[in-house]
Amino acid sequence: MASQFGITLAVSVVLGYFAGHWLDDRFNTAIIFTLIGVLLGLVAAAISTARLYAALFRNSPSQTRPTGAPTTTSTRPANDGTPLDDDSD
Repeated sequence: MASQFGITLAVSVVLGYFAGHWLDDRFNTAIIFTLIGVLLGLVAAAISTARLYAALFRNSPSQTRPTGAPTTTSTRPANDGTPLDDDSD
């Protein structure tokens, strides 16, 4: 998990840097596109990491009930579908 975060961060930032540097060379600008590319790479890495952690927690075994575990029953019985009055309790 940690290595995937590191690789995602490094690849996103490096790709953003090279794309921005290429645009700076092409349009003869100073460092504007390089900075934008690096920032976009950081944003992409943050979004990817958030999705990765969300998927990890969604599939975490502590979040699901193991098979064969007892279920809890409600202490209040179900009604027959008729509306309840305030005085019926």
